[in-house]
Amino acid sequence: MNQSKRWPSRPGWGRSNPAVFLPSLLAILLLAGVALGQPRPLQAAVPDHGIALLEGVVIAPQQGFAYLMHPGGGIDAVDLASGALRWRTKSAAKPLALAADRLVAQADSRGANALNLVVLDARSGAARDTVRIPLPAGVAATVTDTPGSSFRVRADSAGASKLVVHWQATKSADGGALQGYLPAEGDSQSPAKALAPKVVSGQAEIDLGAVLKVNASPAAPAEESAAGPRAALQELRTPAGAAEGRQLLSADGRHVLVTEPVDAAGFTLERYRWTVYERESGAKLGSVASMVAAAPFLVVGTTLYYQEPAHGIVQKGRFLEASAALRAMNLQTGAEMWKSAISVTSYQGPFPP
Repeated sequence: MNQSKRWPSRPGWGRSNPAVFLPSLLAILLLAGVALGQPRPLQAAVPDHGIALLEGVVIAPQQGFAYLMHPGGGIDAVDLASGALRWRTKSAAKPLALAADRLVAQADSRGANALNLVVLDARSGAARDTVRIPLPAGVAATVTDTPGSSFRVRADSAGASKLVVHWQATKSADGGALQGYLPAEGDSQSPAKALAPKVVSGQAEIDLGAVLKVNASPAAPAEESAAGPRAALQELRTPAGAAEGRQLLSADGRHVLVTEPVDAAGFTLERYRWTVYERESGAKLGSVASMVAAAPFLVVGTTLYYQEPAHGIVQKGRFLEASAALRAMNLQTGAEMWKSAISVTSYQGPFPP
């Protein structure tokens, strides 16, 4: 047996190296985190209703498309193999899920008391229908977070033409800041002790058959709700194969990622190496270099798709910025195939004064 094609005995998770700290003349800003949760069940096949990789990104392997929330507004449909733009629409803002040949997406509406969805043709982007889900008074279905509130929505398949749409609204209890980066101690923006936020959630079942039907359940206050967003990255509690250490699951639960820092000579952004395995067989698919230790990912064939965070670097006295992007990597060669800019829905600015 060729051991290089099987699970490693000791992934180097958590090793540190002083060489990863960059000289003072270079500054890097990484704007993404990793959340860990309970593992998904092992799936035998890629679902035909698409996979929500993260907020604003839905990947549909069987259709050969990735649906992305465009940074300038609207939705891009790109070819999974080439990254070529297939269509763009301003009719909706955030892709949620596929139902047969239709893409259900959230509209960019800041008005209160309603969640507006648009049903798009998944192949052309043409708007087919609209759906209005009532919300409680004062709840605004925003596409991106604000300093004092967030609105999360996801859609789960419930059959060939049915979706269950879950939503959760979180709002600051005192009208102050709910999120953002925490100023340094003594900063004039440093917040006082925050009150527990107000959380309200609800759901609706949508039948996209010949006659569109919406059955909305009453909203209810909740501290924690299943309607909330899933963890961005999940840890496999029971290790697959013979590997030791932490193993991270793909968005569909079919692959496992092992990550470790690398000793890189000179300056480079990519200071981690990811190695990807099939979860069921333990077969090694390949490795790629990355600037972050881990990120939500999905594997289709021998291509790895993941979110590269927004980042910046100071070079020769100039600050260069790069937006968050969906990146496609060839696991056999480790080379980048393409990447496309995506919008970040979370609020990443400072607390308001």
